[in-house]
Amino acid sequence: MAIKCLGKLGLVAVLGASVVSAGASTVNVDLDEEHQVIRGFGGMVHNEWQGGAGLSDADAELAFGTGDGHIGLNTLRIPVYANSNSFNKEVNAAKAAKKYAGDDFIFYATPWTSPYAGANQHIKSSDYQKYVDHLNSFTKYMKDQGIPLDAISISNEPDWCGEWACWSADEIYNFTKGYADQMRKNGTKVISTESFRYDKNLYNKVLNDANAIKNWDILGAHFYASEASTGDDFFAYSLADQKGIERWMTEHYTESQGSGNYWRTVMRTGDQANQNKMDTVRAMDVAYEIHRAMVVGNFNQYTWWYIRRCYGLIMEKDFGNKLQVPSNEIGKISKRGYVMSQFARFVRPGAVRVGATAKPEANLFASAYKSADGDSVIVVLVNRDYKNAKTVTINVPGANIETFHVYTTSEAKNAQDEGEVEVQNGSVTITTDAGNTNNKDCIVTLVGVGPQVVVPREPFGGKMITLPGKFEVENFDVPGSGKGNKTFLDKDSENKGESKYREGLGVDLYDEGTGVVLGMTQTGEWLEYTVNVTADGEYDIVASVASGSETSAFKLLLDDEEIVPSTTVPKTGEDWQTYEDLSLGKVKLTKGEHILHLEITADYVNIDWIRIGQESAASSSMDEGDTSDDGKTPATNPDDPQLVTNHFNVATSAETFAVFDLMGTFMGRVEAVDAKDVHRKTANLVRNGGIYFVKSIHGARTFKFNVAK
Repeated sequence: MAIKCLGKLGLVAVLGASVVSAGASTVNVDLDEEHQVIRGFGGMVHNEWQGGAGLSDADAELAFGTGDGHIGLNTLRIPVYANSNSFNKEVNAAKAAKKYAGDDFIFYATPWTSPYAGANQHIKSSDYQKYVDHLNSFTKYMKDQGIPLDAISISNEPDWCGEWACWSADEIYNFTKGYADQMRKNGTKVISTESFRYDKNLYNKVLNDANAIKNWDILGAHFYASEASTGDDFFAYSLADQKGIERWMTEHYTESQGSGNYWRTVMRTGDQANQNKMDTVRAMDVAYEIHRAMVVGNFNQYTWWYIRRCYGLIMEKDFGNKLQVPSNEIGKISKRGYVMSQFARFVRPGAVRVGATAKPEANLFASAYKSADGDSVIVVLVNRDYKNAKTVTINVPGANIETFHVYTTSEAKNAQDEGEVEVQNGSVTITTDAGNTNNKDCIVTLVGVGPQVVVPREPFGGKMITLPGKFEVENFDVPGSGKGNKTFLDKDSENKGESKYREGLGVDLYDEGTGVVLGMTQTGEWLEYTVNVTADGEYDIVASVASGSETSAFKLLLDDEEIVPSTTVPKTGEDWQTYEDLSLGKVKLTKGEHILHLEITADYVNIDWIRIGQESAASSSMDEGDTSDDGKTPATNPDDPQLVTNHFNVATSAETFAVFDLMGTFMGRVEAVDAKDVHRKTANLVRNGGIYFVKSIHGARTFKFNVAK
């Protein structure tokens, strides 16, 4: 299968183990060769330095959520302030991060200074006990707030102490051996001092003393003074490998002068770590650094610096007003964030890095992992060659994998879901191809899954579309899982239209005067609908469309057979908001249930509705919770305790009902005998309060209930 990092979306070819493209590189995965356990990926919040804007609830959802359009972090790092009156500054951020990270949440803290040593000062040995007491007071405070720390470090950057406390190698050793074990008092693990430049001389003495090393649970390090051209020896640490100590990369950013959305640009850069010079700034440097941290350095965890920053994972305005960050980028995931998500979303805590061909060819890097439950294999490919695509054969012998699900981040794609590729004889071949652009570098994550539990797709609102009739294009089927149960493809995970309708699915829907419409369409995107044709016949087809160009186009298929060829939409206005009825000709339909497929064949047509034949009275009426005559969910009063139950017929025995939320997401099934029973069981099934559709599996009735939580 060819995975296109840029250009027209499409999975083009599947190649088995015996059919390999000429010149293909090979990545051999060895599941029996186990390396480090992965703790996860994280970022930093420091509200005092970020002016109190470190992490809002919305930021936390973007950063710590794991679905499409999220980064997938699970780890939060915060400061330990010298003044205990500031201990509360990160409490809300930590609670928000924990809410979205769930059981995977890891929370740790680092002191920069203390009451016993400020900038460019050393703590006196006579104050070591007081310093431990200060750290323990912080861990107790966080524990009392309901967000206990998993770990706390001895100190930040002992080798960059002009701005904070200094520690020599001997001081680190003496404190570790005599006092560090007391830092575990409130259930926290101990992280070493975190060297600015991963200076091994600051760790060696402790690692070589069996009694001292027992007081470190984690070796913390920063990757400053390194860049993409730095050799692998910077990341490697054979003594730490021999001692088997866990390693966390607790802070870095690849550079701080350029925007987090720069994919590849030449500019003058340089910061506290590296000299000022003309350099190439690449978003893919993030992927390369994480790869080397995991594969060369055997790190268990990787933490970026600020989560929200103009050069960070979520975009913020530049505090120095040098970058002039566009307002429409602020608050959204950056390119660097999406690159990091290719690891963070899929290589989850508890996964184990396994053997894999690390560098199958020049500028191509690979790593592999198996999930904590052993049910999934993840392969991450990093192509740093911006001029050339790469063809790669991945061999995973002995794995019970039927398909790899593929995700890509490139100059034009943001962790894009590329669909599935079939694994044949434990092997699959993909090509990373950057299309017609200049930059072909990209990161591709393949998530291998075994036999899947199939969740069938469902018509939106629980009732299939009746034809002849009119339907709203936003009412596409609710997606399920397994082969044939995907119901849409959008080229990115963001709803660019920002409508709340079908929120969370990533399809570009807009609220306009005519209602909800589909917009920002791109070639290759599609939507599908389950329809019921009531009678054989030949029917006229009309679509309500808008376009500001003269090249937009789309087509229709029924059960994979084209019924309306690609049709160009005439220009209807300059702003894409002038809708006109476009005749699509006539089509013969046969009675019965079908899948109607709407596919965009040329960019940027807006579509409101499609009418096939004349709309019947039955299809346009509202009865027992059906959608309104425009096909949209009718306005409801959320305070009404029971919206529709008056026409509910009492069954003679238990009946099965499917439950959906207002976005059409399938929530599960319940068995009930009457309205009261189905209402109660729906409330027990769903997690959140709100309005839900309930559809009889064997009948044609749909009901709505308001669930209070």
